[in-house]
Amino acid sequence: MALVNSLVAASIATPNATSVQAIVDSLANKLFADKEMDDAQRAQIQHEINQLKEQASGLVPLIDQNTIIKKRRSNFYDLLRKYQKVKSISVTLTDDSKKPVTEEQLIAREGFTQYLITANTSATQVIDQAQIEIISPVLMKGNHKWKGMYNGAAISFVMKSEDFMGMVESGKVEFKSGSMINCTLQIEKKINGAGVERIIGYNILGVGSYSENGKTIETPEGKQKQKQNVISKRQLDLFG
Repeated sequence: MALVNSLVAASIATPNATSVQAIVDSLANKLFADKEMDDAQRAQIQHEINQLKEQASGLVPLIDQNTIIKKRRSNFYDLLRKYQKVKSISVTLTDDSKKPVTEEQLIAREGFTQYLITANTSATQVIDQAQIEIISPVLMKGNHKWKGMYNGAAISFVMKSEDFMGMVESGKVEFKSGSMINCTLQIEKKINGAGVERIIGYNILGVGSYSENGKTIETPEGKQKQKQNVISKRQLDLFG
């Protein structure tokens, strides 16, 4: 728990573009730089530092990516900005005896914006090779939403692949019970004022293949993507 508290506290002074791992490394270097330690003490400290880094390695990504921590940190600096008398703040981590274990970090007022994220900040996740079972297709043009099953949950989505939509409208693709598409799925998300991330929409950007009567049929755009992947791989092999 002490490690978690220290890392969360460290994140208060860590800008959005910086990993909390830098704080862990700084703490380790500070402890190891004490010239008054003998060899036995140094060995013990090094062992403890290695343990600290091992524990932190699993926690740092969670803290770096935690939208609630980021939003509450943002709220903290946004509140400070409203008080004109606040010119800067300083942050120092201490041990149980209140002895500083990290260098003092001074954050000037001009730097507060590095820690801000806006309410309703959007985030987009793109998943290749997503498998979606079609429940209810849309057979007309427009942004009408299809319905399907993705990872065991029912979702509504917009079919943004014009190539695949053209095949559907022309009758080249027929949907029956259990019909599946292999696609590029875009998940739109927003972060609310409390830092909680929620999904606000799903889009299909491209369809690589679909199932029909138990057979998997590759689409023209799927074939084109395969060709592009082969060309890209050859170029990497050539210059690699």
